Amino acid sequence: GGVCVAQSVKIPREPKPGEFDKIIRRLLETSHARAVIIFANEDDIRRVLEAAKRANQTGHFIWMGSDSWGSKIAPVLHLEEVAEGSVTILPKRVSVRGFDRYFSSRTLDNNRRNIWFAEFWEENFHCKL
Repeated sequence: GGVCVAQSVKIPREPKPGEFDKIIRRLLETSHARAVIIFANEDDIRRVLEAAKRANQTGHFIWMGSDSWGSKIAPVLHLEEVAEGSVTILPKRVSVRGFDRYFSSRTLDNNRRNIWFAEFWEENFHCKL
């Protein structure tokens, strides 16, 4: 029993052409390992699935996607056959009563204890403090 990690493959921050095909070839080197846990952004998930399709590996891998995949359609659109049988994780989301009202009431004057708030303010309101 138990789980064995056959290999760990890192997707480069700025992948070169052919990088995802190389990833699929590397995954295929471990012939008995078919489950792939993928922690990646939507675009990279899509590129991995496209590479699996190009390699004629539809149905070979069992994909397990992180919350960046979750219930989103974009990563699998027109790649449904490759993604069929995938398991994705989507954390339970609960609304916290009063949070939206509280957060909307925050300003630079009343939220000084949050050291990241000024940066959020600049990004959100497209300004420089």
